[in-house]
Amino acid sequence: DAIALQRVAAGDRAALGIVFDRHAAALVRFAMRITNRSDAEDVAQATFERAATLASSFDASAASARPWLFAIASRIVLERRRAFARFTAMLARFGSGVTSSVPPDAGRLDVHGALAKLSPAKRIAFVLAELEGYSGDEIAQMLDVPIGTVWTRLHHARIELRALLAEDS
Repeated sequence: DAIALQRVAAGDRAALGIVFDRHAAALVRFAMRITNRSDAEDVAQATFERAATLASSFDASAASARPWLFAIASRIVLERRRAFARFTAMLARFGSGVTSSVPPDAGRLDVHGALAKLSPAKRIAFVLAELEGYSGDEIAQMLDVPIGTVWTRLHHARIELRALLAEDS
């Protein structure tokens, strides 16, 4: 990954394909867990586009680019949510009555549905820790937050998920 990203940083955009081939499937799975299915591929594509521009900032001593790519994807999801919230607020000010893009869950609440109800920050921390297997220290580095913040988000995410899943049963 480091050699490929060094080549990308030097202007060889084709080398990004090497990193894409290694990590695209995992990145799409990750994106599907923190956003809706229809946006997952867009998030993955945007992640690789941003990775191309940020390639020179990749730590060449890292064993894999996957945590770095997950961090980029997390930021993209948060940026998109903020942009959507601003857009929705603007529409509401103009009297359109737009309130939410998420339809109410008509059926049973599954784990994916429960995850969708968590705040983006809690959902990302939970998915990285519980589903992707990263340590608290790794998550803190990926998200550029203190380790205590990671543990707090994980703690509250677990409590909220237990409550949401208990409601469903």
